[in-house]
Amino acid sequence: MPLLWLSLSFLAGILLAAAVPASAWVWGSGGLVAAALAAVEWCWKPAHAGWNRLRAWLPLPLGVLLAGLFLGALRGQTAIPVWGPGDLAYYNGSPDLSLSGWVADYPDRRESAVLLRVRIETIQPDGKGSLPVAGTALLRLPAGRELHYGDRLVIWGIPEDPPDEADFSYKDYLARQGIHTYLAYPAVRQMGSGAGSPLMADIFRLREKAYATLNRIFPQPEAALLAGVLLGLDRDLPDEIVSAFQDTGTAHIVAISGFNMSVLAALLIGLLGRFLPRGWAALAAAVTIAFYTLLVGANPAVVRAAIMSSLALFGRLIGRGSGGLTPLALSAAVMSGVNPLLPWDAGFQLSFTATLGLILYGEPLQQAFESWAENRWGDAVAKRLAGPVSEYFLFTLAAQVTTLPVVLYHFNRLSLTAMLANPLILPVQPGVMILGGVALIAGMVLPAIGQILAWLAWPLAAYTLRVVVGLARIQSGAVSIGEFTPWMALAFYAVLFGLTFGRERLAPLREKLKPGLLFAGLGLVTLVAWSAALRLPDGRLHLFVMDSQDGQAVVLRLPAGGRVLIGGAPGANQLSSQLGQLTGPLERRLDGLVVNSASASALEGLPLLIERFPVEQVFWAIAPPEKRAAERAIEALAESKAQVTLLEKGAQLQLDEGVVLQVLAVDGEQAALQLEYGNLCLVWPEGFSPEKLKRSGQRVNGCVLIGNADMAVNEWVDQMPLAHVFFGSAPQSLPGVLSTGLNGQIELISDGAGLWVNAEKVTK
Repeated sequence: MPLLWLSLSFLAGILLAAAVPASAWVWGSGGLVAAALAAVEWCWKPAHAGWNRLRAWLPLPLGVLLAGLFLGALRGQTAIPVWGPGDLAYYNGSPDLSLSGWVADYPDRRESAVLLRVRIETIQPDGKGSLPVAGTALLRLPAGRELHYGDRLVIWGIPEDPPDEADFSYKDYLARQGIHTYLAYPAVRQMGSGAGSPLMADIFRLREKAYATLNRIFPQPEAALLAGVLLGLDRDLPDEIVSAFQDTGTAHIVAISGFNMSVLAALLIGLLGRFLPRGWAALAAAVTIAFYTLLVGANPAVVRAAIMSSLALFGRLIGRGSGGLTPLALSAAVMSGVNPLLPWDAGFQLSFTATLGLILYGEPLQQAFESWAENRWGDAVAKRLAGPVSEYFLFTLAAQVTTLPVVLYHFNRLSLTAMLANPLILPVQPGVMILGGVALIAGMVLPAIGQILAWLAWPLAAYTLRVVVGLARIQSGAVSIGEFTPWMALAFYAVLFGLTFGRERLAPLREKLKPGLLFAGLGLVTLVAWSAALRLPDGRLHLFVMDSQDGQAVVLRLPAGGRVLIGGAPGANQLSSQLGQLTGPLERRLDGLVVNSASASALEGLPLLIERFPVEQVFWAIAPPEKRAAERAIEALAESKAQVTLLEKGAQLQLDEGVVLQVLAVDGEQAALQLEYGNLCLVWPEGFSPEKLKRSGQRVNGCVLIGNADMAVNEWVDQMPLAHVFFGSAPQSLPGVLSTGLNGQIELISDGAGLWVNAEKVTK
């Protein structure tokens, strides 16, 4: 147990260094003070009552815990780069540079480009002598460029900081791998080969041959799947299939993950255990796993998976199951000590929390199932069922419980089909790996035999792909939940671990509250489930005309589930409340915002609204006016990192399949819009008359008019035969007239052929 708490305090120190700016001298001094405190505690054992109470509450002496904390903080601080003339990143942004180096990793050949990691040794500014530098650069080259590990290169270009997008920081991603320099399509000349490790060069040649063999004996996309599963090369899968694996919570199948490594470890132990003593079999399996790790590239995710599976091997060897919490925390601390940026890596977080879930909940869930099955069907049946049910369902559930906050924080999506997809495809994955691997090895030695074995492995790979793609097509199989903050994740873990580790202390209270908690929990689950179900996309277009004071806001719920706000309101409170009812508690966000008016009533409420409902894309149908309200809205959008686009007259936006929004006309202060979906056409004239639109070259064939009481209604009546919807009060009595002043919120529903209308209030 001491190693567990020391490891956790070290990890906490790394996080502390990132949160609290302080010099290495501060953390080092703190560590010395903590070490002195630990020595005092060890030698003199203070007898103060308060100190003894604190010591009894702590798992280790305070000085020891603080020493681990400050040591972690010192390591985290020293990882913050400070560039000097001897570092490659020091020259980022410098023009006209010549760089010399060698390809230091397996080339990442993609459909549209080749990515090379090049170890730079010297640079030569234009007209000056060469300077020795240290650092690795990522090069993006045109697709088809044939370069290999160890090739020596001369590069001409401008080194830059890696790109940093709003929704994904490629710069941070590369920094965690020690890369701080990026060159896009530089001029490159090969000057030789043979640099680097001869062993790694041979391993990468073997990988290249294996990749070519897979593509020869398997058809696509099964070859692409097996390249990912066996070789860690998932670059050939089409975007549709990649998205399907993500939406069904099965992306761990494609990449080299802990699952793949655990299958390999079990296979090796089973084979080697027949010929070697258990200890030697475990050692030989660990060496084989290490070689396989190098073969597939030894990227951080693969190394993590190899370490975790090796821990499981030796945990089984000494009779400790998966090794427990201490090896998990120790391995995380060691890996973070080597790379202090690792705790911020999504893959590391997912690996760590998934393993934690298996350790904490895997065995209890299995025991609970065995007990239940034994009472129902008897001991023999329970033991036969426990293995497969645990392996393919309960262990998946255990891992998903602890990874859920990480998934929601990084991806803002919840897969509702994961619990169905994993039990359906996990049972065949050992067969995919074993048969596919045997076919690959045979195909490299005896191509004809390899082809026959590939025919045996193909059905399993094809089944995996068909199931995943089929489940991904289920409507609302993956739900977007909006922004999930770190504080939400911490609150989730606080409740989860509080219930996990505080069961004994909570037992008396739980017995008293058991009936009430049961019914309250069932009621809450039912409420949330129905609330989410009622908001799921139904393949129809829903248009909500909001009943907001002095505002002109329309919310579109698109057939595929996206939400777009058109217009705004002078105050955010009422509109926020209405949006919250439409989106529900789990999806506090908007996919799009269209600004079509420069009036204060449309702009003043936007800053607070954007803060409450983050927007992915903003479209200005008018030029942003020089008004204070517009400036505040622009500032809020900049802070939210939303993608902003200025639309011109005649511009068309494809909001969803078959749903098109067009800018009919613009006069500087307002823009007329038209929305088309199948046979349905809705028009927002925004002060434009039909005649004025015709003069501007626009032909309007709408069937629904959306406007306000101030517009010239009579000019539009003949143009809009189906319905007239007004903000505020209706200007006059007309057939098919609805207004938010009389009818409250109005909902128009269409499947592209028909139109249905719901009103909050019905008037006679």
